Amino acid sequence: MAETIFFYIFGGIVLGAASLVAFSTNLLRAAFTLFFVLFGMAGLYVMLGGDFIGMVQIMVYAGGINVLLIFGTMLTGDIAKPEVSNLSFQGVLTFVAGVSFMSLLLAVLERTTWPLLDQPSMAPTTADIGRLLLKEYVLPFEVISFLLVAAMVGAIMVVLKSVEKP
Repeated sequence: MAETIFFYIFGGIVLGAASLVAFSTNLLRAAFTLFFVLFGMAGLYVMLGGDFIGMVQIMVYAGGINVLLIFGTMLTGDIAKPEVSNLSFQGVLTFVAGVSFMSLLLAVLERTTWPLLDQPSMAPTTADIGRLLLKEYVLPFEVISFLLVAAMVGAIMVVLKSVEKP
């Protein structure tokens, strides 16, 4: 019962915020509302038993990427009065395409027999992922960390070279 309530809460957050993102004429408001979409998706991931991917969703996308979008939006000049709106689309054509696609999806969903499976246990997966990363996949993990450090050093060198030249 509680799972159903939380599913509808997170689903409502995602659908409501996503519609605000899609139909907002203010780019900054759309970027702020995108945070709630990503947060709601993280809640759905946790409900599905993916606690690690849910936390990564919050930290990387809702935290990092969304902050970059907001900073980029705020650093853009003349953002308060956009000349081109993101709502400039073919209304009738879009409506017909959307209704057709939704009809096709509903027809497929109704005609498909879905097998019922036993509900798996919702055990935390973070410890298993950590154990795999530090035992079986330690070499790829270290190679990726080395490549990320090299990319950071390269980015710092590029910035320093551009600062030195007037």
